[in-house]
Amino acid sequence: WKEMYKKAGQFDKEFCGGWNGEIDALLTFAGLFSAVVTAFAVESYKLLQPDPQEMTNRILLNMSSQL
Repeated sequence: WKEMYKKAGQFDKEFCGGWNGEIDALLTFAGLFSAVVTAFAVESYKLLQPDPQEMTNRILLNMSSQL
């Protein structure tokens, strides 16, 4: 059983080591992607403005309902 235990342990180390490397790469990619998307979202949020046509429509609707 000792020999089987050694072989199984070695197989598990190699198998999980491959997963560990893949997870590291995926987490790095996810972190970089998140940082880039956040930077674009912050910058584009500053550019958001209300639609002037929508504002005009609301004002006209409010005026017409008061008449």
